[in-house]
Amino acid sequence: MERDWNKKITKYEILKKLLKYKKQGYNHVTYLWWEPFIQEVFLDALKLWKKLWYTILVTTNCTTLHIEKQAEKFLPYIDELFLSVEAIDIEKQQKISRTKNYVHWEKVFENIYKYWNWHLMKANIVITQDNKNNLLELVWYLKEKKVNDIAITYPDIDLRYYWKEHILEKVAPSYSEAVEKVLNIIDYCEKNKINLRLPDFPFCVFWWIYFEKYLKLTDDCDYWDRLKVSDIMLEDDKIFFKELKRSEVSPRSRIHFDKCSNCKYIKNCWGIARDYKQLYSLNEINPIT
Repeated sequence: MERDWNKKITKYEILKKLLKYKKQGYNHVTYLWWEPFIQEVFLDALKLWKKLWYTILVTTNCTTLHIEKQAEKFLPYIDELFLSVEAIDIEKQQKISRTKNYVHWEKVFENIYKYWNWHLMKANIVITQDNKNNLLELVWYLKEKKVNDIAITYPDIDLRYYWKEHILEKVAPSYSEAVEKVLNIIDYCEKNKINLRLPDFPFCVFWWIYFEKYLKLTDDCDYWDRLKVSDIMLEDDKIFFKELKRSEVSPRSRIHFDKCSNCKYIKNCWGIARDYKQLYSLNEINPIT
């Protein structure tokens, strides 16, 4: 908000936005982008959201939640927690983040159990070159911490943001390599009743003989639900409802290519990441015909 508005944001600016959307019928707030618990006005915002009876979902990498005073202040206001967990041990965390920061996960979960009202908690693991061999260990750890909703997400490979060598070395394994790493996890989650999702994986990278089993795990099968969402706009105190187009809800700027025209799921599948074909071979892409 501060970047877009080019000014410091106060709780009054947030209140004006919350009141506007409350009048339009919204009842759910999702806080995204950067780490919420280090923002100066975040606690004020949480209090305002609660006074307006919003349901509050926070996506966080938990950088500060190991601090008990922080956890005690913030957690009672939050309804749903989405945890970003790419690694547990310090060395691996620092390698992935390329910083000296790390999350004290044991203390984080201790504080969550102590100060949170336990509504809904999910974890998201972005698969990278550095953690691809430790994914099952992460799932075991989260299961031990009573997290039964887990997503393993294919990373963003935007060449406008990263250079090619950086992506290949540090960010994204190929689709086929990534799928190979999650096959055991799919079976483990099925046996242990863990709700697993695989966002940003296209249908056709899964082995076709198991296709129906894996189909429901990808975000592509949410296609029709996403299109039901309407964008509500307010102009001159009048409310306008605008039906969202496919291009406006497509995750990660994914695209189709010539091979896809033969696929029977062309109307439902989001396609491959836009820059994928500049990084890896397309031989692994096998549309379901």
